[in-house]
Amino acid sequence: MDLRLFTALSILVIAAGIPVIGAAICGAIVLVQIALFALRPLVACLPVHPSRVARNSVAPWFSVHVATHCEPPQLVIATLRALLTQHCPTGGYEIIVMDNNPADPALWKPVERFCAGHAGRIKFLHRTGVRGAKAGALNIALAHTDPRATHIVTVDADYIVSKNFLTHAAAALARTAADYVQFPQAYNGTASAAPGVDAELEEYFRTNAASADDTEAVLLTGTLCVISRTALIAAGGWSGATTTEDAELGVRLCNAGFSGRFINQVVGEGLLPLSLRELERQRYRWCSGNAQTLMRHARLVFGPAGSLTLAKRLAILSQLTAWFNLAMVPCLLLSALLVTGQGHTVPAVLAGVAIVLSLCDIVARVLARSCRDRLPPGVALSALACRIALAPQSAKATFDALTGCRLKFLVTDKTGGNRPALSALPLCPLLIFIIAVLLFAIAQPADPIVLTALAALMLPLPAAVLTSTSLRAYRGAVSAPAQGAAA
Repeated sequence: MDLRLFTALSILVIAAGIPVIGAAICGAIVLVQIALFALRPLVACLPVHPSRVARNSVAPWFSVHVATHCEPPQLVIATLRALLTQHCPTGGYEIIVMDNNPADPALWKPVERFCAGHAGRIKFLHRTGVRGAKAGALNIALAHTDPRATHIVTVDADYIVSKNFLTHAAAALARTAADYVQFPQAYNGTASAAPGVDAELEEYFRTNAASADDTEAVLLTGTLCVISRTALIAAGGWSGATTTEDAELGVRLCNAGFSGRFINQVVGEGLLPLSLRELERQRYRWCSGNAQTLMRHARLVFGPAGSLTLAKRLAILSQLTAWFNLAMVPCLLLSALLVTGQGHTVPAVLAGVAIVLSLCDIVARVLARSCRDRLPPGVALSALACRIALAPQSAKATFDALTGCRLKFLVTDKTGGNRPALSALPLCPLLIFIIAVLLFAIAQPADPIVLTALAALMLPLPAAVLTSTSLRAYRGAVSAPAQGAAA
């Protein structure tokens, strides 16, 4: 039996047969939620770490690594063209393309031909059977890095960087004296289509990464990160132990005493996931991978030993729990209690409190960022809808990671290919909506907290419909120029 299903059924049996245990579980979850709710404001109030003195060192020499896996070749080539046009007045740079486990030669042969035309500037590596997903591919690229390289730069295959990206990177390294820096992720064409989705994704950088910058404990988020080669090797390279190899490496870098800074400057833009389903897959990987990372390095974050200061531990914890959602267990408990006629009991109320707290956390974080950055009301509401639509996947990802389910690295599809109509439906939010309606009708709960919790469970469906509509508009907006160019 699947571990997740076994755990869920066990929770249902416990809740129905031993309410005291159900109350204890929900009570513990509520306490954790309150602690996480207070964590982010606490990190934002931590004393600012004194900036390091800028160093006059040798100009950095960059090795830019682009890992690909079944990416559309025209997308990868556009990324490489942008990298070839870099204005890099100091030092120098190389580009390494690491093609990992392609299913179709038609996807990588055009890229290989393009790279062959720039043999002096781009190295093209093609490997099959690579272990460790993206981390394994990046380690292969690291092994083929030019000996002159002082820093490793990672760029996703769909990112178009500005011509001054490496110049800005060199300036940031000199200004901060950091061992690694992380630039924010940004997305092309979101001003006119899907601005709310863009704002929801940007909230992490505006809140979590910006706060962690004060403690010099910023975790990596993949694309547009610049890492000292010495620091990367000293930390042990990339690891495929979790599905977020970037954040996991960031924890090891911090523990090894290296400093990481967030540079709040847009230097490149990629593509949003082109459907709600792909956005859900992306959020599932981010959330579950960060939960894996937290459990893998729990001793470093929570243990008494280690080199991390309290401020760094809190900053790391804030980043790793940015998308945590602990509502799945309370949902299961509340459903079991309502079906068995125990909707008026303390365990049911505590389960309802946990569900409502999850919604409050979402609303507070998105609206706080919206007010702080003065986002238009329509964009703020769209961002809130996007976060609520993704809540079921966050809850599922958190549950899967914490219960030890085997997680697989999921690549976000950027092809925009046609999908069956059924796959476009927000199935998970729809299922939750139906269950909530049935519980209303069958159990007819009277407790206001339980009623509020059931109402909260209905919100992901309309939120998912709104988000899906935005992504369809975005897909049309970014596809039109590509089709015009092809014509």
